[in-house]
Amino acid sequence: MKTEDLISVLQQDTLHEPRPKQVLGRWLVPALFLSALFVISVYGLRFPLQQTLMTPEIAPKFYLPLVLAVLVTPMAVRLGQPTAKVSTGWLWIFPALGAALLAYAYLTTPDGQRMADFKGETILPCLISVPMLSFPALGALLVSLRKGAVTRPARAGALAGLAAGGMGTAIYALHCTEDSPLFYVTWYGAGIVVVMLVGALLGKRVLRW
Repeated sequence: MKTEDLISVLQQDTLHEPRPKQVLGRWLVPALFLSALFVISVYGLRFPLQQTLMTPEIAPKFYLPLVLAVLVTPMAVRLGQPTAKVSTGWLWIFPALGAALLAYAYLTTPDGQRMADFKGETILPCLISVPMLSFPALGALLVSLRKGAVTRPARAGALAGLAAGGMGTAIYALHCTEDSPLFYVTWYGAGIVVVMLVGALLGKRVLRW
């Protein structure tokens, strides 16, 4: 049977199997709750939260990954349909915004303080925590995609990782006290890229037919 014929048969399938969106709702909420509970009970939230959520220079470290997750999650789930087409070119807006934040921080930070802000004091905890807090959501997304018929497993896994990385990073930001864009754009971004690559590798293995 040709691939095109198989896809046509899958589209006409009338079995009442749960679809990716249905499965995602079942698994994603507990996954996010688990990550949030870990941050609250083990790391602790940073108070007052309005300092993170409302200060213009600091707020992007929470809102940018959150918006990334909100926008990319439905894209990843859509790839559970064999004929789905997803445009990803616009995602470059996020690196562009990150670069703008880096440029702003570089220009407004005194020379002697730039390297200290870039290194911060929590690079290793950040690089460990962002993937760790993202993996439950990544697992939920991959489980949901397995209920579909993914024709590009590596790409679907990468988008799932990108979405999950945004979720885990937003949760971690509620604890993190590193407020310079020189730090959080660089190291949050690195953590998200790690989750995206893990998602691509796992997707290639677990989402193929």
